[in-house]
Amino acid sequence: MTLHEKQEIIVSKTVEEIEQQNRVADILRILRSASISLGANRISYHLTPKLHSQTDESVHLIAEGFPKKWIELYEHEHLREHDPIPDIVMQHGEPMLWQDAIKTRKLNPQERNFVAQLEAFGLHEGIGIPLFGQKVRSAYSSFSFRQSEMLFDKKLILKISTLALSAHVRICRVLERDEDVKVHLSEREGQVMRLIANGRSSRVIASDLGISQTTAETYVRRIFTKLEVNDRVGAAIRALELGILNL
Repeated sequence: MTLHEKQEIIVSKTVEEIEQQNRVADILRILRSASISLGANRISYHLTPKLHSQTDESVHLIAEGFPKKWIELYEHEHLREHDPIPDIVMQHGEPMLWQDAIKTRKLNPQERNFVAQLEAFGLHEGIGIPLFGQKVRSAYSSFSFRQSEMLFDKKLILKISTLALSAHVRICRVLERDEDVKVHLSEREGQVMRLIANGRSSRVIASDLGISQTTAETYVRRIFTKLEVNDRVGAAIRALELGILNL
């Protein structure tokens, strides 16, 4: 059996498994596992509100394999808003190498700084994949690989794209389900939840709401308990599923 035949089996089984899932977190877990099996070492998925930019602060970013310092810079130091790649890829409408995307237009100073930071972290080799779903629900996903030459394997990129699109379409269906919201958040908890979803730390939440950091952390723990999750990304995903946040 050839390598590509083995990859085809992985893709086929993964697509079937994704179709059986009813939790966004489980869908993303399966996508991550299969992508790693196909050679990916870094994965991101941008859950994007309707008609918003892929780099809007309201985007729910799920990233795996990136250095913690990079994630902190991207999420909290305003690097995200100057990332030109996602919107270029979405406008292109097909999978696109990051380096090719960067070359398509003249970058402004902030965008050039972003690219410089990307290169400084050794993260400049990757491919962006545009994902289009029901009811104007689009998303952007990106992948990089353990071996840079894999980026130029068209058959592999097609398989990765198939997995990402399958996951996105299933996520759209999950988010469209008509289900009663069984979790009630107070007005203040709702405010905290929205800030959590926007990547705010407890310290920033406290500052934004004019409360102490201890109080902010108490609200965060309450939300985790009500949503039955253990982290902020899980809270944002579960709140989306339950209709507490809208995408």
